[in-house]
Amino acid sequence: PARSAAAPVRLAFVGAGNYATSMLLPHLARRDGVELSTVVTTTALSAANARRKFGFASATTDLDAVLGDPSVDAVFVVTRHSSHAELTRKALLAGKTVFVEKPLALTEDELAGVLAAVEESGNDRLQVGFNRRFAPLLQEARTRFGTRTGPASLRYLVNAGRLQQGSWYLQQGTEGSRFAGEGGHFIDTASWLLGADPVSVYATAPAGNDDLQVVLRYPDGSTATISYVTTGAASFPKETLDLIADGRVLRLDDFVRASVHGGRRWVSSRLPQARNKGQNAELAAFVKAVRTGGPMPVPLESLVATTAATLAVRTALAGGAPVTLARAQ
Repeated sequence: PARSAAAPVRLAFVGAGNYATSMLLPHLARRDGVELSTVVTTTALSAANARRKFGFASATTDLDAVLGDPSVDAVFVVTRHSSHAELTRKALLAGKTVFVEKPLALTEDELAGVLAAVEESGNDRLQVGFNRRFAPLLQEARTRFGTRTGPASLRYLVNAGRLQQGSWYLQQGTEGSRFAGEGGHFIDTASWLLGADPVSVYATAPAGNDDLQVVLRYPDGSTATISYVTTGAASFPKETLDLIADGRVLRLDDFVRASVHGGRRWVSSRLPQARNKGQNAELAAFVKAVRTGGPMPVPLESLVATTAATLAVRTALAGGAPVTLARAQ
């Protein structure tokens, strides 16, 4: 049934951990026209806490009841990485619009399972939480850089830092590598800036640590190199990016300042507030798509290509050769 445009968008959350409660729910709880319908967690206590803090109408541990509730318009999957693909599959098969935090999948089989659910249900209403392309500073810099004619070189340094002992990110057997979990952010940002999906992935790593160099090639000959490093200084910015083409350079300094050199030089003012990495704009675009039934903010082909490229990094590391990516049909 078509939703009435006047009705609030009713959202259910599966998972209410640190990211959901710090980066997503505060933006949604104060958004007009949004109703936080149900929160589902594995324990009744955490569901009750999230319900109280953010004003969900109800809290439960019963996922199937929520997926079967026709009044729920969209489901947010914000659980541990290892459950993302299966929960996304179930929600798509139940006919829900889905917002899943990254990563969409930790293995090629999981990704294939999500695509099989899209095929079976005819429901491709999916968004993955790649928020950086929605960051206002990066969007303005891309506009100021303008259209390119020649291929680009992009370099992206991610000063990821060391993990605290005991972090669940260290459970690589079940939760995937750090890059499998987080790398999609940087590949998505590169692909968005280059306006295409990658065609091949090469990866290499120094001996004895978790640092990674990932080289992506794009259809027009552009390349993006992502340096994902854990051995840097904590005082150095986490994310710095340069996009170079046609005698111009776009530079992003950790979502605090951006600049464009060559042609008409532009330097943004420094952002005084906390870094805006685009979560609020990403959620606004998602809620609008749910409300209007219009296209999802990022095409499914792009979400799949980014996920496949992220997963191909492990294959490229193991094989020592570039991995050719299947083109989306």
